[in-house]
Amino acid sequence: MTRNFKNINCIKDCNKRELHCAGWIMKDAFTLIENGHLEIENGFICGVHKGRPKEKSIDHGPGVLMPPFVNAHLHLELSALKNHLPFNKGFQPWVKMLLEKREAMGKEKLIKEARNSVQDLLQSGTLYVGDISTLGITGPLMEDSGLKGVCFHEFLGSDIPAVFVRKNESVSFSVAGHAPHTSSPQLLKALKKIATSKQLPFSIHVAESDDESEFIHGKKGAWADFLTARGIDFSSWDIGSKTPVSYVYDMGLLDSSTLAVHLLNVNEKDMDLLARSKTKVCVCPRSNWNLHKKLPDIELMIQKGIQPALGTDSLASCASLNIIDEMAFVQKHYHGLDPETIVAMGTINGASALGVEHLTGTLSKGKKAQFLYRSLEGLNKKNLLQRIISNE
Repeated sequence: MTRNFKNINCIKDCNKRELHCAGWIMKDAFTLIENGHLEIENGFICGVHKGRPKEKSIDHGPGVLMPPFVNAHLHLELSALKNHLPFNKGFQPWVKMLLEKREAMGKEKLIKEARNSVQDLLQSGTLYVGDISTLGITGPLMEDSGLKGVCFHEFLGSDIPAVFVRKNESVSFSVAGHAPHTSSPQLLKALKKIATSKQLPFSIHVAESDDESEFIHGKKGAWADFLTARGIDFSSWDIGSKTPVSYVYDMGLLDSSTLAVHLLNVNEKDMDLLARSKTKVCVCPRSNWNLHKKLPDIELMIQKGIQPALGTDSLASCASLNIIDEMAFVQKHYHGLDPETIVAMGTINGASALGVEHLTGTLSKGKKAQFLYRSLEGLNKKNLLQRIISNE
């Protein structure tokens, strides 16, 4: 599945001026230029043009030059758990088994498989990610490999930690609250404040499961029992008669620098809160289907003015971290979405979700000179995006 992509990164050639030609230039998911070229200088795109230049250029062939993919939510450190967890036992048992198996494997195995996943991502055209790590082991892997984006150090429980955050053009280090049903309000507010102080995105899983919704609404159910068994006291949490989205909204966690992930169990009022607060959204449909046999209402999100990004979640809940596989799944299950919208979810929407839209997501003037070449022949505007999504 990865052999048809060639990653092209001109940033290292920062003193060169280069012209890159192809049969098609995908400036963005909605703007396709036939027989065009990119003008690169000092590591940035300084022009996108129709036609072939008269001066010396690099001709990549009849295929398409396009923006790199963005996987806005994944867990690299769980890569070693692929095919180790059943999906049919319920969410809370799945979480329990995940924690046990991750602990049993040890860091060396987790790091090895995470490193393999990083290479798979790069080979499939994903250059930017939003990685979630509770163990703090994946940031160096991203930096060493050239994979870019945000590494979110995730916390849960009640203790407010001393954390390291850093904003960088290659790999930024931020924080994430695991979820409203696993993290105290005090912890979530503290983490959000830390991220905001450094102008970094803050990530949180929200409305992912029935267990979560039952717990937030009534302080009871399987998840309440699970927390109690793990020694987490939630008696002071201001929950009850709320949805997960309204709960985190009332805490002041939702704004344009928060990335809310999953949003599987949401109602129309929740959607309005997300839209009004300009919260960034990432959906992981394949993982949701495997674990919950439900899908997020992407079409309603778009109707409400929300532009969701795509994530794969982890190999513990999904067959691959390849964003093309996620796009193909979306196309199969959401017949009301056109290919342009789906490709935007895997490129510019993801870049915006991670706060890197000034660097990537489109092939526009001023963006970093990072792009992919997909070797395809016999293309036209109607079938170009379709063939990219289906990886034909």
